[in-house]
Amino acid sequence: MRRPAASFLCGLSLLTASPTPSPAPIALGPPEYRAIWVDAFHTGIKSAAQVERLIADARRANLNTLIVQVRKTGDAYFNHSDEPRAKDIVGPADFDPLAYVIRLAHASEPRIEVHAWVNTFFSGQGSRVYAQHGDEWGNRTADGQTGGYLDPGVPEVQIYMHRVFMDLAQSYDIDGIHLDFVRHPGADWGYSPSSVGPYMAATGATSAPDPGDPQWQAWRRARVTAFVRDLHHDLQQQKPSVKLSAALICYGGGPVTASDWTLTSAYSSVFQDWREWIVKGYLDFAVPMNYDSEWSARQQGWFGRWLAFEKDSGFANRVVIGVGAFLNYPEDALAQVRRVLSASPGGNRVLGVAIYSYASTSVYGTDDFYTSPDLASGLPRQPYADGISSDSGLAARARTFNEWFMTQLAQPDYYRDVQRGWVATQPVFVQPAPVPVVTPATER
Repeated sequence: MRRPAASFLCGLSLLTASPTPSPAPIALGPPEYRAIWVDAFHTGIKSAAQVERLIADARRANLNTLIVQVRKTGDAYFNHSDEPRAKDIVGPADFDPLAYVIRLAHASEPRIEVHAWVNTFFSGQGSRVYAQHGDEWGNRTADGQTGGYLDPGVPEVQIYMHRVFMDLAQSYDIDGIHLDFVRHPGADWGYSPSSVGPYMAATGATSAPDPGDPQWQAWRRARVTAFVRDLHHDLQQQKPSVKLSAALICYGGGPVTASDWTLTSAYSSVFQDWREWIVKGYLDFAVPMNYDSEWSARQQGWFGRWLAFEKDSGFANRVVIGVGAFLNYPEDALAQVRRVLSASPGGNRVLGVAIYSYASTSVYGTDDFYTSPDLASGLPRQPYADGISSDSGLAARARTFNEWFMTQLAQPDYYRDVQRGWVATQPVFVQPAPVPVVTPATER
């Protein structure tokens, strides 16, 4: 109701009005990372409307961290970059997706952190950097195959990527840089001439080594580690507020003890010695990708072994565990989040959880399955057996399930399964929560 316009009434109202009550404080749960990956191969941050929807969804789901992909294939979803602006950004030329995400996320209550997700040594064969330098910098197998990766054994590659990421950190008020593809593609890779040459010069080798040569494996592993170490060091020197994290390989079953670490694919196949990165403080926190299907007994076992290793190996306070919601039915993804956040039998807890992904929240909501009948045929319950066959229909259905999942994270809900009918889900984030305080890792 509008107040009377007379001046004496206005004055009287000012004298007699009660003070405006302060907003009631928001009830918060215990500090923990509740993150979600937002990839740039789908919608998420490519327009102002997408960003606004993302922030609204994050708040509705009681998430507190967005890991947004801003370097996909040698391109940039941010304006202050020497690399080309991504071609699928929607809006005026001065629209800066990353800046807008930061602005809205940091203004949220509670504040939402923004970590810039960057593909590191993968740039894609169609990228400008690969077109200009692929002959010298492109990673190769022993028999000469290529795949759009840059070779971490090439000194110029390390210099280039280091500069791109430091410029990003210094240009934006990001909370962290999140490294992806910070590894080799496999054990047969690393054979660019500009990488083999320095190895031969350093070791005295007279010919290109065999992929299984232990010295050659150690050298390739050390080059990847050196990149992470040097980037973390310079971030701490120049922008210590920016936390460095990385998406880390967890293929198959996890190690039972620390001595089993060298048997993992991360260490011996893709040369990503992430245990050392945590122990020596080269990462502020690690994000191992425990991407396993809960409906598979074998993969349940893998998931449990990795959890035990991550929680009880002495570095749980530096770990945010990634779960692959895209591989699971909604209730199973929520169950995995609960397992991640629970204490181990020894009483150890990790920093939190990261969910993959905003665009792929379940077997219903990811094009990994609905565009692949062969892959979908391996599911125990067929979510695509209700007569929807068009690509547009399946995509619309996926968007619906992804929207529902944001609700399912924070409150009791349900969805309709083709075979089981209505399936109830129980939430995991019933209250908002602040991010935990992560002290800068001390390098050893």
